[in-house]
Amino acid sequence: MCYRTAHSHSHHGKHHSGQHAGSHWKHQFASQWGYPPVNVEERDDHYLVSVYAAGYVKSDFQVSLVDNNLVIAVHKPENESNTHFGRRPYQFKPGNFKKEFELNDKIDKEGISAKYEEGILKVTLPKLAGYETLRQDIGVA
Repeated sequence: MCYRTAHSHSHHGKHHSGQHAGSHWKHQFASQWGYPPVNVEERDDHYLVSVYAAGYVKSDFQVSLVDNNLVIAVHKPENESNTHFGRRPYQFKPGNFKKEFELNDKIDKEGISAKYEEGILKVTLPKLAGYETLRQDIGVA
């Protein structure tokens, strides 16, 4: 599995990738440092992609397969209210993001599942039969 990620975001309906100057420093900073952070682990019978994305709800996530790529994205309209409980502006508001992972031939694409709990999106990518990790304990003399 290739851990390539794509960072893109939008401004007033225009989507693009790249860096900005001036007032868009927070988008540049977030993209440069890999927001949100992601862990990819290989386990005996599956890969586990964990996206640390607090502040979202399940319906915010779009998880899909595009050709041979796993795509994890959030796209919330920019015109959403900037107030919390109708009084105070947000100090932190989760933003849009898109991450892509090129899948290898070991993955059972029909068995992929995703679950969002306690601020972490977990995507399980099961391995096809025959690609499981073989483990054997070897005694030390």
